[in-house]
Parts: sequence; C-alpha cells; structure tokens
Amino acid sequence: MKLRRLLPHEGPASARLIHAALDTWYRRNLNSAKFGDAWEPFQVIPDTYEALDPGCCVVAEDADGSLLGHAFYHPRPTHVGVGIVATHPNAGGRGIARAMLEEIIRVADGLPLRLVSSAMNLDSFSLYTKLGFVPHETYQDLTLEIPAEGLPGNFPGVRPAQLTDVPAMSDLEFRLSGLRREHDFHFFLQSHDAPWRVMILENAGGEMLGFLAASTHPACPMLGPGIAIDESTAATLIHACLHHHFKGRTPIWLVPVSATQLVRQAYVWGARNVELHLASTLGTHPPVTGIVLPTFLPESG
Repeated sequence: MKLRRLLPHEGPASARLIHAALDTWYRRNLNSAKFGDAWEPFQVIPDTYEALDPGCCVVAEDADGSLLGHAFYHPRPTHVGVGIVATHPNAGGRGIARAMLEEIIRVADGLPLRLVSSAMNLDSFSLYTKLGFVPHETYQDLTLEIPAEGLPGNFPGVRPAQLTDVPAMSDLEFRLSGLRREHDFHFFLQSHDAPWRVMILENAGGEMLGFLAASTHPACPMLGPGIAIDESTAATLIHACLHHHFKGRTPIWLVPVSATQLVRQAYVWGARNVELHLASTLGTHPPVTGIVLPTFLPESG
C-alpha cells in the first residue's frame, strides 16, 4: 500500500468507492439499502471536494494500482476539516483508514482537525477516538417531505446572500464558533448556476444574525453549513430554506440535540429522525456561543 493524492481523472473511481463503502456497511450492519445500487449519484462528492480544494484527498493505493481508500480534507486558517473517509469493503483490517488520517494529521501541522461522523459506526468512532479526536456535540439527522407549495409561514429579515456578504459571514462564524471559512462562502456564491443557495437573517437594523447554506443538487438535497446566534434565528433560517429551495423534495439537515427548542420546532413541522452524528475535534476546540448547523457536503467545519 502507498499513499498519494487523488488524480483529476479518478472522480468516477472515487464515487464507486464511496458508494461501495457506504452501501456495504449499511446493508451489513443496519439491514438498510438506503444508498441503492447506483454509484453515479455519488459523483457529486468528489466533484464538489475537488472543485473546492483541489488535490486535498489522500488516496491509499494497492500494489495493482487500485484504490483501497481515500480521505478528503479541507485546510482552513483556523482548522482542517476532514471530509468523507472511505475504505473498500474488501480491504478491512489493513490499517488503511488510520494511515490516511495520520497523513492528514501530518499535513495539518498542528492545526485542529474537525470531523462529523456517524454515531452508529462504532468502528470509525473507535478509530477517531484512538487518534485523539474528542466528541463535543451530538446531532440529530432530520428529514422532512416538503409539500409542492412549500411550508406556511413568514420570514421577515431573511434574504439571499451576496458575495459582498462574505466578510460579515466569516466574521459572524468566527465570533460564534472560532472558525473562519471565507473560501467556502465564496465557493457557494460564485455562480448562480451552482446548486448552492445561501440565506441570511438580519435584524431591523441590518445586523447579521445568522446564515444558512443549502445544497439543491439532485443527489444531495441538504441544508448546511450555517450558524445562528440562537435557536429562534436557526429555526427561521431552516424554515425559509425548506420553503424556498426544497418544494416537493425531501431534504436532510443536522440539528444539535442540545438545541431543544429547535428540535421541537422541527417535530412540529413533521420532521423525523433518521440517524445521529457526532462532531469531534483533534486539538483545541473553541467555545461555541451560537447554533452550529453542519453538513456532509462539504464537510469543511
């Protein structure tokens, strides 16, 4: 086995690997075929990661040149976000995931590493905690079938984000969570043809209270990342995104279990739980004074 970086032409191989890893694990351990038989929808993952951070994917290659596994990462000024880590179902027990993560730790060069992982996968939980990652928040994965006409309600103060909002978005996230990700926000807003949408909530004086991005890609209808000063602000942003961007669709989003009022509001809308995830950090974890809404694509926070 040798480690290298993902090559530009290996997107389809990456998508196949991710699908095989997820599908096999869920069928074997949860008796669930939720990921289906087609690997093509998973192409959005390497496409997005490589567009956002080219060359930031550690690949484990077998002697015959085949992919044993890969792990994406996102270098940021305040931290390094760890994206999806996948190993081939037939390559278990060889220390592949650990070797890839140790390479990312080396590349991070002392910066904290952050990741969001399934609370149901105790193998990955054990690996991360053995490497020194410490869970600091539990998230409920919520999903809701949005009617074709959207959700009833008013959204005062909510508007689409613009590129000129990026500095204020970055400052707000840094103030509430200690992270800076201007690169991500520019990426989301750089093209109106992209599948990303970002909404902002301001008070009557024009002060930004929170923002929420969303992927409207056909293969990944999901809210996040986002941050808000409180649960009420987060609820308004989620409500507005669901109404404006997911009519007739069934998106997924993550909510901190500690945000009890926000969780109750999601239940009032009719949302249901589908999984639990843990947010973990290797290194210093800044105090959080707001409501953090993470996502799986991209996992840069």
